[in-house]
Amino acid sequence: MDHYVGIGELCVARAPSTIVTRGLGSCVGVVLHDINRSVGGLAHIMLPSSTDFTSYTNPHKFADLAIPAMHEQLLQLGGRNFKARIAGGAKMFATVSERAGFDVGVRNVERVRQVLRQLGIAIVNEDVGGSVGRTVTFEVSTGSVKVRSVGRGEQVL
Repeated sequence: MDHYVGIGELCVARAPSTIVTRGLGSCVGVVLHDINRSVGGLAHIMLPSSTDFTSYTNPHKFADLAIPAMHEQLLQLGGRNFKARIAGGAKMFATVSERAGFDVGVRNVERVRQVLRQLGIAIVNEDVGGSVGRTVTFEVSTGSVKVRSVGRGEQVL
């Protein structure tokens, strides 16, 4: 079964499933996978922290809320030993990003790493930074994570 994850969304699934997200610019795609239990998930993180906002309608767009939520959903599916792969966090608009502290891509990647570390989940591979958008395709049955970007083709994480 194929699943599409939009901006600020997440999806968890059992094998055989393919989960895809597109349009990762400064956003970060986070894949969690337990190969032994054949479960995995993909979140499309838009912003690093919910604490920067007094109210919000979608908790899954924030790294500090989406990753623990996805982790919990995967635990409920029987997952236990997760590995992570991340992609995105590009600097898409150089003039805006250069303002002090505004490089949201860098901040997203830093926060994703911090949350994964707090959960005890190792990042086994990543494709972050730069200035290109990315598409991530995750095959739950194999754990294969393919990242496609303009001008760079496709690579497997």
